Amino acid sequence: MSTPSSPGWYENPDNPEELRYFDGILWTANTTPLRKRAHQGPVAPQPTAPGERPAGWGPQPHQQTGPLAQTLRPGQSTLPGQPVLASYGLRVVAYILDMLVVGAVSLLLGGWFLWKALEPVLEQFDTALNTGDVEAMSQAITQASLGYLAAFIALQLVLFMIYHVFCLVRWGATPGKMAVGISVRRVDRAGVLDMDTALRRAGFQAAVQALGNLPYASLIGSVALVIDLVWPIADDRNQALHDKVARTIVIKGRAERRTTP
Repeated sequence: MSTPSSPGWYENPDNPEELRYFDGILWTANTTPLRKRAHQGPVAPQPTAPGERPAGWGPQPHQQTGPLAQTLRPGQSTLPGQPVLASYGLRVVAYILDMLVVGAVSLLLGGWFLWKALEPVLEQFDTALNTGDVEAMSQAITQASLGYLAAFIALQLVLFMIYHVFCLVRWGATPGKMAVGISVRRVDRAGVLDMDTALRRAGFQAAVQALGNLPYASLIGSVALVIDLVWPIADDRNQALHDKVARTIVIKGRAERRTTP
């Protein structure tokens, strides 16, 4: 069953004998038995306002009364136990911490490539740095050994992919996200990410970073990276572009371990 596009009561994807309320982002814990009206065929469930029972259907012993928010925003939750979206500030801090970790590991494992790339222009670059000549620094960098530099960048992107995919599949969060108490889950279900979702999420980020390092395409890659980073500010689900590609959201707290596939 595909994920509904609007809030309302729909057939429970986990139990076809029930209706379940979808709040516009997540399936809630609210369910009600799926019944037939007397002397009539099956009646298709009609989306209703949050907190209302579908007309003609049975009691809902676990229903929480009162309206439910149609859209989760950072710091809000519709029901006890429902996830709360992580704030943009927490996401930025986690991003910086993760980049520092990946950068440190990249230097540890690939520092030799970077040294060989910059070795021919170190003296020229140092002179430009001491004099504050930005144009000279840029010119020095362009004269670096591109082969070694490309090897370092490729290694960094591979490490980025391994780091994010492994952590998201294993724990539902990278060390940076763990440090600030947030995690990543799919929009349609709780739990750590499956391999395909983690690959799409990290792969989009890696592709944008790679684009920013290509000649004649670096401007496009840089703009795409900035858009991806700031998109959650105005998004209803606080999603970045890589979240939309992978259909994930970032929430407060640790990811729940799935007990069933």
